Amino acid sequence: MATFVFDTHRAVKDLAAAGFPEAQAEALVEIVGAAVGENAATKSDLDAMERRTIVRIDALEQRMEARFAAMEQQTAAQFAAQKQEMASRIDALEQQTADRFAALEQQMAAQFAAQKQQMESLEQRMEDRMAAMEQRLNARIDAVEQRMAARSSDQEHRLTIRFLLILLPCMGLLFAALRLLPG
Repeated sequence: MATFVFDTHRAVKDLAAAGFPEAQAEALVEIVGAAVGENAATKSDLDAMERRTIVRIDALEQRMEARFAAMEQQTAAQFAAQKQEMASRIDALEQQTADRFAALEQQMAAQFAAQKQQMESLEQRMEDRMAAMEQRLNARIDAVEQRMAARSSDQEHRLTIRFLLILLPCMGLLFAALRLLPG
């Protein structure tokens, strides 16, 4: 450690000029000189301590940079692993979705086919019912036509008889009138 120079004479003079009695100033300078002499740091001591501190700070910075680099690598590795895991999960979800969609498509196709078959069956039953109704209607129309034809024929026959009943007496009158005519 370098020596520290403390000008005791000047210190006593400065204290006396500030108003200290000379005996007190000398005692105070002696006490401070002893304390400072034992514990005082010189400029070279401070420079050496600064150099040691800078070396320690540099070493600490290097350790921190190494730790940060290691943490960055660890974080990057964890991020990559999580990214891979998320990609795997997304792929699995996409596959599940595709499988469910395919199953739904099959289910819908089966339901559509069943409904189509039901509709075709219902359509066939409706066509059968329409044909049966048409046959019954045609049978009724035929029966009505036959009855009307029979009635028409019967009415024609009655009209003919009535006509003849009216015509015969008129003809008898006509023949009687013809006999009465000279000739």
